[in-house]
This record gives sequence, C-alpha cells and structure tokens, in this order.
Amino acid sequence: MYLETYPLAVNAEQHWINFDHLAYESRRKSSLTFLYVGSYNESLQYFSSFFISGIFADDLTKAKLVIDQLLSNKDKLPDTIVIDIPFNKFSFESFSAYLAEKNLSGKISLIYNEKQLDSEKITLIRKLGMVDDITDVSSWEINFSRKVAFLKKFKNHPPALHLAHKTSPVYDGATNKKLPLPKRLFDIFIASLLIIALLPVFLLIALAIRIESKGPVIFTSSRAGRGFKVFKFFKFRTMEVNADQKIEAVAHLNQYGKSEKGAKFLKICNDPRVTKVGKLLRKTSLDELPQLFNVLKGDMSLVGNRPLPIYEATTLTTNEFAERFMAPAGITGLWQIKKRGRAEMSAEERINLDIQYARKYSLLMDMSIIIQTPFALFQKCNV
Repeated sequence: MYLETYPLAVNAEQHWINFDHLAYESRRKSSLTFLYVGSYNESLQYFSSFFISGIFADDLTKAKLVIDQLLSNKDKLPDTIVIDIPFNKFSFESFSAYLAEKNLSGKISLIYNEKQLDSEKITLIRKLGMVDDITDVSSWEINFSRKVAFLKKFKNHPPALHLAHKTSPVYDGATNKKLPLPKRLFDIFIASLLIIALLPVFLLIALAIRIESKGPVIFTSSRAGRGFKVFKFFKFRTMEVNADQKIEAVAHLNQYGKSEKGAKFLKICNDPRVTKVGKLLRKTSLDELPQLFNVLKGDMSLVGNRPLPIYEATTLTTNEFAERFMAPAGITGLWQIKKRGRAEMSAEERINLDIQYARKYSLLMDMSIIIQTPFALFQKCNV
C-alpha cells in the first residue's frame, strides 16, 4: 500500500497514518512524528519510513489548519515539520510567524527540502534563520529519525546542560547498518591493551592535575558523533574550572575564523584558560587518553571523525555537511594527521577531510592513520 492512496485532507483526525505496513520493515523506526507539507509521494514515502506515524497537508495554509486542530483537540503535535513545496517568501514568513505566535518555534524542528530551493533561496533562508535544516528528504544516506531526534534535543536542552543519552555499542542509525565488525573488534582489543598498559600514566596525570588546581580530573561534555548521536565525552581536564563560561571572552582568538557557509568550529590557539599542566597534556595529546573508555563503550572508535560539541554540530546538519556524521566518531583521524594544530587550516578544509574519511574508511585505512598518528601528537599550537 502506498501513500498516494491516502487523500490530502485537512481533517487532522484523518491525517495521522501508521506506517508499520509500509516498506523498509527492517529499519528501526522512531517514536517521533512529523508533519509533511507537500504532495511528492516519493519524498514522503522515503521520509516516513523512519517514523511510526505522520500527518500531512498540501500547503502551508492547510498546515496551519492541521496544527490548529491538533492544538484545539490537545492532540500530540508533530516533532518536526518537513516543507516540500516551492519556496514563497511571503507564505514562508507568515508560517514562521504563526509558529512563533503559537509558541511552537522552540518545540518543533523545521526542515526544508533542498530540492525545492536554488542557491539564492538557500542563502536567503539561512540568512533569515527560520529553519533548522535544509536537506534532501529523499536522500538514502541520512537517517531522518536520528537527525530529527538530535534537532529536538538541542531545541529542548541548551548545550550547557550536558546531555547524556544511551547509545548502542555497535548499531548506528546514520547509515542504517552495523558498524563493521572487524573495526569494532579491533577497537575493543587495542583500547583494552592501551588502558592496561597506560594505567600508571593515567594515575600520574590525575595526580598532577589535582596538585595544580582544584576541580575534577576528568572533563566531560556532550558530543555529537556518528549519525548525530549524542554521548558523554571524556578528557583529562586541561582548563580552569568553568572555562565554558569564558568562551565569549576568547572567541576572537578562534584559529578557524568564520566560515562563509555557516559552519562553525572553535579552537583557540594558546588559549589563556588552559592550565600549566593542561598545556603539557595538550602538546603531547595525553589529555585524549580517557577517550579509550569511550571506545570501549562504543561511543567512539579509535579512528574516525572528531565528535563535536553540540554548538558546533548544529551548524553542520545541512545536506552539504551532514555526510561527515556518516563516519564513526574517533580519537584520531585524517584531520589529526594532516592538519591538527596548524593555524592555516580553515573550517572547510577540516570538513572536507571529515567527508573524505566518511566516504572511504576501512580497517586498512584506519591502520594507516594509526601508524601516522604518533607524528601528529606534538602540536605546533596549543588547541
């Protein structure tokens, strides 16, 4: 049974459709729901395959009526709204104002289908800041339930709250397939050996940190890894306590500068918030050692793309950047061995390296990166 057999009515009670009977039976479905605005069955059918249920309307005017009825009946509101119609600035601004008036802008993520937009309109929408994502909603490379869940969590919880979410050690929804078993077994074996061998180093570092400054030895923060999966990330603390509250004061020292495409990374060269012990740990990359426990947990791999802080990850959810999240999060990777700590690196260069790894990674490639990693451990700049 296909979605086109359902009429595009305005009655919200007729709209909610359970998608269990559709294709893609083996795919893990999300409990999240969506409102689809448009009439392109191919896009709708693929997008809906990630969700248990959805509701749809022909245009933004009917979408308002659907939402009004849901609010009136105190029914469940959609977790995301997907707009798959030609862009009209007036109607889009009117719909955005409507969501703001109903106090829904901060609760429901808004996704626009990239296929409905040209480059000029994409630039305009980004400038207006009215959508959470612009992407191809029929792209087989993207797990939309994972992406919508990520956007929803960010809207509901500011980054400072340090989200911690359960993760699956092997399965990852970014590409709807299991992490290659040889890679996972290699990670577990090597990480276990390193933790045992380096235990005295762990203890000495912990002692040095506590002697120099009060505060926790291990720094934890929420990071987004493969498939926008959010997890608790471990490092030895190298900064003053409450360093996150001083970001604005040092933002002008950011080595990446500002990306023209909106991507944002924050790496401070010779960061004044870093302690004396922290400088040594960063120079030698010893602050990264606790991430071996992230590897054992399955949050990360030994080799992959760096997991990003939430405020950085949210600038990379659009279609041109999202591919970098198709690879596992890693302790080391192409970025580390080719560009790490070099002041001339741009945000675009780093993203391109991440995408390159996501497209080509293999166990053989991982071993090559690991062999080259020791030569990249000593950084030219404290970042």
